[in-house]
Amino acid sequence: MNNLLRKSISVLGYPVSLIKKAVQDKMDFLRTYKLKLIIARVLRLIRMLRGNTASVQFPDSFYPSLNASGNKNTGFIDHSYHYKTVSSSFFMQMMRQFGPVTVLWDSQWNGGKFPSVEKINEAGFDTLILWQIMIYHDPEKLKNLDCKNIIIIPMYDDIHADPDALFLRYRDFRFVSFCRDLQQRFDRLGLQSRYVQYFMDPAALPYREDPFTELHGFFWQRTNDITWDHIRKLVDGSGFTSFHLHLALDPIWYREVLPSEEEMERYHITISRWFEKKEDYMEVLSRANVFFTPRLYEGIGMPVIEAMTMGKLVVAPDHPTVNEYITHGVNGLLYDTGNPEPLDFSDARAIAVKARTCCIEGAEKWEASKTGLMEFIS
Repeated sequence: MNNLLRKSISVLGYPVSLIKKAVQDKMDFLRTYKLKLIIARVLRLIRMLRGNTASVQFPDSFYPSLNASGNKNTGFIDHSYHYKTVSSSFFMQMMRQFGPVTVLWDSQWNGGKFPSVEKINEAGFDTLILWQIMIYHDPEKLKNLDCKNIIIIPMYDDIHADPDALFLRYRDFRFVSFCRDLQQRFDRLGLQSRYVQYFMDPAALPYREDPFTELHGFFWQRTNDITWDHIRKLVDGSGFTSFHLHLALDPIWYREVLPSEEEMERYHITISRWFEKKEDYMEVLSRANVFFTPRLYEGIGMPVIEAMTMGKLVVAPDHPTVNEYITHGVNGLLYDTGNPEPLDFSDARAIAVKARTCCIEGAEKWEASKTGLMEFIS
């Protein structure tokens, strides 16, 4: 059935496209900040009643300056889930070039607490960065902090479904955006924001040019937006020799989706659920040459950039922020999650080589953008 015919089909008089949009809108509602705040408060109450609020708190992390002349004291309030994933460490390391950095782990999302206002004021921060925890901080209270240079760095996957009114509440602060789509929205709202696109240092990652004589897949399920049920449709008929499923789901309400026994045998599927060390993850990832991205939306998309830099063929949903890095059929493959169909992997080797080239060029641009970014932040 071709796409034109499929789009013309209606269900109970409603076009399929409208039904898909309604379903997606419903899913996006579950990502809105109001619901997240309600969940955070409920979790907080439950933890207080059980007496286990301390179980989700992490001690502050202090990092001295990497520059002997650096005297800018930075406070970095970060989402406490990143204590494990360390996905924000690249930015924190960049800030260390200008002075010491203190990371304060914010556990409000998980029923924990916000770092005390007294502690923040006593630290005498020159700059305070809020990394992906904007919604838990009232703008009027932020204004009352002793630090007046506050930078908000939201992530597209976390706030893309939220209304303009939310962002306008923070109009007195400056933003940094790692998503072009988000930056365009900020521009429209008249918010002060600097857009940058992040890339990793290619020299820091293992690389080998794969001949792609066989296809070996790697899929990390993090939510239920993309599961094995989607992936098996994308690879149907492509002759994958092996597959690894990494079932390390984001916290709270997601569930594993497993292949059937027949699929386990056909694709020679192996499974992991958490890696104790990053080296263990990299070892398994290095055996694959096709990387299927874990989420419907991404803030930056660290695993995606990492895989592209390593010379993998990356397969991703056609959504920000990943579709700002990938052009379909050129340096990766994009697909419609509402209608996953078998993809063409015949040009896999050339696409993977192009992905690596794009990341090398992108890393040079990222390095060149740091000076302007730091001027904006300071």
